[in-house]
Amino acid sequence: MDEVNVQVGGHVTLLFSIHSKPLLSRNQGSRGAGLCLEDGVIASARVIDGDKDIISVTKMDGNTFTQGERLYADLLNSFREVFSVKESIQMDILLELPISQGFGMSAAGLFAASLALGELFDCGDEGQLARLAHRLERQHSGGLGDILGLWAGGCELRVTPGSPPFPGVAYGFDVGCPALLVWDPDGGKHTANYIDNLDWKSRITEAGEASVNRLKKYNWDHNIWETLLEEADNFALESGLLEEKERAKLLNLVLENSDETMSCHLCMLGTSMIVLPKKLGTEIDFGNLSSNLTSLGLGVRETILQ
Repeated sequence: MDEVNVQVGGHVTLLFSIHSKPLLSRNQGSRGAGLCLEDGVIASARVIDGDKDIISVTKMDGNTFTQGERLYADLLNSFREVFSVKESIQMDILLELPISQGFGMSAAGLFAASLALGELFDCGDEGQLARLAHRLERQHSGGLGDILGLWAGGCELRVTPGSPPFPGVAYGFDVGCPALLVWDPDGGKHTANYIDNLDWKSRITEAGEASVNRLKKYNWDHNIWETLLEEADNFALESGLLEEKERAKLLNLVLENSDETMSCHLCMLGTSMIVLPKKLGTEIDFGNLSSNLTSLGLGVRETILQ
């Protein structure tokens, strides 16, 4: 096989709790709820001659993201250890969304790269490759439950923390509706700033656990949509994340320019938002909102929920 290309969509967390104490990374993660996106990361992998790997990471604006190469080098080394691969690899990673904005780029990239390597060498099942991606995500203090969320797909609820396919437990349903991603280009936040901070960890976990415990009482299907959006807002308030000036400012800007068909929610944990239809199955037009927010200097991208 000459080259393998795999695309994995991003993931937006609406609410979550933090479970990072277990020693084994497969037991670390989060409970929570989120949305899987069509846009994400494209990973390409091929065998090359020589004794040195070549890894490149390209951001959505076309610029090289040198700092991101270490993440994929570590994944490649772990893949070699697990599957006894010795060949040199060229891996090209293309990011379709911005980093550190709550769009799950590290999770999508690691999962896509792991799947690409598995297909290239015809080894590992999807569960093994997802667990490998989850382990690297945790080693780099990236997302907690993004890999598990991507595993479930669609609009997902994570009820048991950990890596897929086990011990993490999550389930989802297909949505297939448009969504608008909005972010402050100067406001990226790395997940580690929160999950490694004891005060933030306590506030987030208390709010997230309460939300999940309420949500899991319902059947997880299309009928949960409006309740989920209400819980997302409750979580943003109760966790204290909405108190940060950058997030509050962004929320107000988006709300001022949105209309009654739209529901606007913070993405955890960037300075970013996702705008969704208030009711599934209704028509929604992001044209004016997108133009207005772009003119204000915000990053904007329309995508589709899986």
